[in-house]
Amino acid sequence: MIGPTLRVVRSRARPTELGRALINPSPALSSAALMTDAAGANWYLPVYAGVVGRDAFASTLAPDGTLTLYLMAELPTELAGRLGTAGPVFDGTQFGLVLDASGDGVTIPLTATREGGNLWRLCARLAGAALTRAQAALFDATPNVAVEIIQTLTLAAPQTETFITRNWANDTLRAGLLDAFGGIPFDSAATFLAMIGEADPDYARQFLVLAVSHRRRIPAPPLPGYVQWQVDWNGRAYNYYQDNQERARVFYLPDAFELARGPADAPAVSLLQFSLPEGEPSVERTRATFRLFGRPVVDEGRIEHAARSLRGKLGLTPQMVSAQDAHGVKTSLTQYLPNGQASASKPELQAEAVIDLSAGVRNEVHLNFTQFRAIWSAIFSVAPENPLFRGWIDVEVLGGRYKDRLDFSGRLPKGLEAGFFDDILEVSTGTTHSVRFNVRTVLRAFAGPPEILEVEVTFPSGSAALTASRLQGDITVERSIRDIIIGRQDTDTYPYRLRIVREDGSVTCCAGTARRDTPNLWLSVDQIRACTGLCA
Repeated sequence: MIGPTLRVVRSRARPTELGRALINPSPALSSAALMTDAAGANWYLPVYAGVVGRDAFASTLAPDGTLTLYLMAELPTELAGRLGTAGPVFDGTQFGLVLDASGDGVTIPLTATREGGNLWRLCARLAGAALTRAQAALFDATPNVAVEIIQTLTLAAPQTETFITRNWANDTLRAGLLDAFGGIPFDSAATFLAMIGEADPDYARQFLVLAVSHRRRIPAPPLPGYVQWQVDWNGRAYNYYQDNQERARVFYLPDAFELARGPADAPAVSLLQFSLPEGEPSVERTRATFRLFGRPVVDEGRIEHAARSLRGKLGLTPQMVSAQDAHGVKTSLTQYLPNGQASASKPELQAEAVIDLSAGVRNEVHLNFTQFRAIWSAIFSVAPENPLFRGWIDVEVLGGRYKDRLDFSGRLPKGLEAGFFDDILEVSTGTTHSVRFNVRTVLRAFAGPPEILEVEVTFPSGSAALTASRLQGDITVERSIRDIIIGRQDTDTYPYRLRIVREDGSVTCCAGTARRDTPNLWLSVDQIRACTGLCA
């Protein structure tokens, strides 16, 4: 507390002349004294402290720069057990925010509002340099910022021998006492007391009326926030965030996120759904809904190393906690996704993504079949120059004061492709496409020598046998989306095997390809005669 500022209003005031002045019986004019007004009511000057352990009254800094602090007016410890019906003196109290409290200090006035009881809300609208300085200071664990409380009131000090003797060295009080006697100088309090005892026997029952300002500073309650620390690990600096109120709590971020079927030892979260179009089905019109899961990757060795390193810096043993448990942390996911033709990709913010820095990332993308095939191919690609389906999680702390970026790999080993597809595929909807081919040839294709007895056309899911008496046949060919995706098959072409059985007992085979847009599959005479390969 800074010593009080005194100004003498009058001396030798009688009890009936005190007005609203409060009688302070303390010869030292202590701010912790129990005071009395002219009507005999008791009063005390409260002390102020931050509100501890109550989140509803935590300090805040709004986006518009409005700083709000809460203080509680409390009873001085010297008056414990002596309060009775005494009331607090709030009139004449002013509050200010002092930046750089240990230096010259810039004071910003605070508007005070009594919230009920002894709770006070203090506000100031900050802007420019003041806002920047306040932001920089108030998020520290021990801000170099103070709340200055100035309590101004009118006191009446009894003009007792004790009071005069104790305060004779105070120039302001001594001058006030002497002014009542024409300013005649006295070389000591004893000489003065001897004189007034003869001049005014009632002097000790009169009062010296003073305007008194008590000025004190208390540490400003910090804004709930963090102190950023950096610790190197394997040649890279990682950021950690120390809670500025619970100083033992230090929050860490994952190293990265990687595509996965779901959390370890838990049902799959990633999900793949295909919807077949109404009307004439086609692979190209198929839509894919891909719900992905990103697993957080945390190197426990890094966290243990950071705890050891920070213990020396903080002077305490840190409790390392996932940043998911921190407040005021904003996250967003951005991924490279293809355009409609899958001919190029660009980063797109995924506004609907759900990001949990401890449990993982969940996001859902809706794609046409061309886009999905491009993404699926990229997932199992090792080409570093291909950004498709890669991405990152942006992490902002304290409204963007601190920023981090975590990679989302979007890649899996090639050997996991089939298993991953089967794990995440939703099988409740159809995932098979069919196309009908009418296979035809002409009669002279069977002429010899040697005469051909049978021409068999075999697709993976159906076959037809043509003879001289049966020159056409229908085949419904079914192909699963899995085969198209995993087998990297062309959606427009359907491979088949041609098997020729001749009258001389020879059998030959060859491969052919049908196109979906040509439902009538004609087998020409030349194609049949050229089919002379061995049958496996």
